[in-house]
Amino acid sequence: MSLPAIHAIDDQWKSLLDPRGPFAFGLDPATTENEKSNPTGFSVVQIIGNRYVTRLAARWKTSNPDVTIAILEEALKLPENLRPRRLVVDASNERFFAADLRKRFRGKVMVELVSSTQKIKYRGEEMPAKVYLGNQLINILEDGNLVLPPAKWLEKDFRLVKRDRGSFTTEVDSNGGHGDVFDAVKLAIHGIGTKGGPAQISAANTGQRFSGSTGNRYPMRPEDVQDDFNNERLSL
Repeated sequence: MSLPAIHAIDDQWKSLLDPRGPFAFGLDPATTENEKSNPTGFSVVQIIGNRYVTRLAARWKTSNPDVTIAILEEALKLPENLRPRRLVVDASNERFFAADLRKRFRGKVMVELVSSTQKIKYRGEEMPAKVYLGNQLINILEDGNLVLPPAKWLEKDFRLVKRDRGSFTTEVDSNGGHGDVFDAVKLAIHGIGTKGGPAQISAANTGQRFSGSTGNRYPMRPEDVQDDFNNERLSL
């Protein structure tokens, strides 16, 4: 049985958004050609106090870009008092699709394209965006300020990412997972805008056991956690 793309992600996650906290969308797009291809990762992260709360974590597989566009359009249908600061899209591999998203959603949301190899300057030091944004996420996690839905697939997604000589490498699981939601979360955090930056570049290894930073300190219901979607479930 097929599921229309507009119904792929239940709108109940929107009820968790707090009008007082800034939030942003992060998207790591991928064109899926077979079962072991990378999925697309999508996240919505909001700051509540000093915590970065992941209101939505989702991934899906599709070879049809219209599916991803339809999901984004539905995600952007928010009450008037709620507006994401930015939609940040990884443009490392899907450059033309990312550019099309920026054009398509112009006027609805500020869209920022980020390539993993582009340089970001922080306190006089220049580093690839992959390193800067990865360390920014890891620092938040290690400080106990990242809140993730308590889902095994999401924990596995994060554990695929490893430190490697000042940068990051990512293992690929049997289903093609490649830390796609990890990347989506780091993009969303960047989209909110932060006052700080990466601390020690060699500070953490995400392959290590999480130290309690993924607990659901804020309301997060099981139905708000989205697992993999495949071509049978996603169709226009």
